[in-house]
Amino acid sequence: MEGKENSTFRSMHRIFEILEVLSKNPEGFPMMKIMDELDKPAKSSVYTLLQQMVKKRYVTYLENEKKYKVGPSLIKLSAVIISEHTIQKHARPTMEKLSQLTGEDTYLGVLEGDHLFYIDNVEGTESVRLNIPVGATRFIHSSCIGKLMLAYLDPSEQRKTIEQAGLPSVSPYTITNFDTFLKELKRIRQEEVSITNEESLEGIIGIAAPIKNNRHEVVAGICISAPVSRVAPRKDYLVKLVKETATEISEQIGFENRMTVSK
Repeated sequence: MEGKENSTFRSMHRIFEILEVLSKNPEGFPMMKIMDELDKPAKSSVYTLLQQMVKKRYVTYLENEKKYKVGPSLIKLSAVIISEHTIQKHARPTMEKLSQLTGEDTYLGVLEGDHLFYIDNVEGTESVRLNIPVGATRFIHSSCIGKLMLAYLDPSEQRKTIEQAGLPSVSPYTITNFDTFLKELKRIRQEEVSITNEESLEGIIGIAAPIKNNRHEVVAGICISAPVSRVAPRKDYLVKLVKETATEISEQIGFENRMTVSK
């Protein structure tokens, strides 16, 4: 019995070691590199553990590249854990205020690899709502926070992420042309607001703005999503509120407006 318990403990320990190795590189590692990082344990045991994690989607195997990388189940689990992160704690009261002012659902999201993950949400007061749960994923190119986060990546990383994720049609209004999408990202960065006009769901408009840290890095995005009929008549007002909310949260985590500071 004791030997079985020790074996189980060793397997669990090895699983965490493998995940720590994979977390070092979002592009993944080949089998031999993983073994090198683990001081060359028995190949059969590492392979067996990797296959078990692939089956549960905690690890993804890239057939063409012969590499293993962190999988969607682990990223989703991380998103739920992140919901207790500092950004979420600072953002929550301000998100609640935004939902009260607009009556709409408010979402906080982060970019993880080539997917958008929602790490918090606040329900609006309107009877018709989206109600997207914490931990849910969305395509980056068709969601307002996803486009926002992409817009602030450096050009090489931006292009690489788009090529990896693709631009599949999610609705009749999804931007699927590469050059058109790059122009959209440029506009988002210039105006510091991302808007999806039914690009993810027909009849729904999303408005997102960036949350920046003390190094002026975009670490998350905040958005509201609502039916076109409720957004269109007050679009400018909603854009203003979302941007002000993002700035308020940013300031709470150390962001300082350089123009304001220099005056």
